[in-house]
Amino acid sequence: MPSEDRGRGADTGGTPPSVSHTLNVEPSAIPSLRSAFAGALSKLDQQIELALTEVRVRPWAGDPVSQDAAQRFNQRSLESGDSALTALRDYQQQLKGAMDALALVEQQYRSIEDDNTGLMGQQGGR
Repeated sequence: MPSEDRGRGADTGGTPPSVSHTLNVEPSAIPSLRSAFAGALSKLDQQIELALTEVRVRPWAGDPVSQDAAQRFNQRSLESGDSALTALRDYQQQLKGAMDALALVEQQYRSIEDDNTGLMGQQGGR
């Protein structure tokens, strides 16, 4: 009997394959990429803050049915391991990681350019 997918991808029972992503970036594009990622991260931070402060619901009627509904909604939206809030936080970490990687690449490009400039200066001074 096939298992229900619920939009998460087929469960093959095994460990998902490891995926490595490589992005080639022109050095001149790094500042604009970092700016775009920073803008996305800022918007995401706001959404996470809203989720933490505004999304949680309370039992609106004070009866067992609304109490159960509120509990299930909060669990699914904010508390479970596959909640919407967990997905937002995972995405936040990915954006931060991408920004850190871009900063490192930019630093490396600058270091190489400085080294090359120094070497050219030494060769021109002979």
